[in-house]
Amino acid sequence: MKKAIVLLSALALFGCDEDDVKNTLTGKAEVFAVVSAEVESVDGYRSVEDLENDYGITLPDDFPSGTESALDSKLNSLGIDFDDTSCGVIDTTGDVCFDDGGDSVCVPDEIENIGLKLYTIDMGDVDDAYKNGFYPKLAAELLGDTYTDFDIKEDVSCSSIGL
Repeated sequence: MKKAIVLLSALALFGCDEDDVKNTLTGKAEVFAVVSAEVESVDGYRSVEDLENDYGITLPDDFPSGTESALDSKLNSLGIDFDDTSCGVIDTTGDVCFDDGGDSVCVPDEIENIGLKLYTIDMGDVDDAYKNGFYPKLAAELLGDTYTDFDIKEDVSCSSIGL
């Protein structure tokens, strides 16, 4: 019981939301990948495919991104079941970088916001998901500036980010 109280206190201290606490207590976790972006001086979100094709913006090879169907297929091919999905946004004002095992992969400067697809998976599958291009949400929130430097806004409809 003491461990649960310490865990819940730590989650509350670091700003995790009610869903993070619920997921943790049920052995679940959220991972995410980038599915779209809002480009400077262009209205609305564009898919990761359109960024390169239409705007000449190339995301780094190790960037956690893909189309919604490709991401769903990737999880399925890894044997990772996902219970719930939602969408979010990261404001990329300033540098937003993802740690890729020691190297940082950063969002290009032309991108103002990135749209995310979040997946709820079993906690035991987080490492496999991370090794295959998904980013663990709870690690981003708990470790803050030591791991990432962004906040995920989750109260976003998927249609608002182009899905």
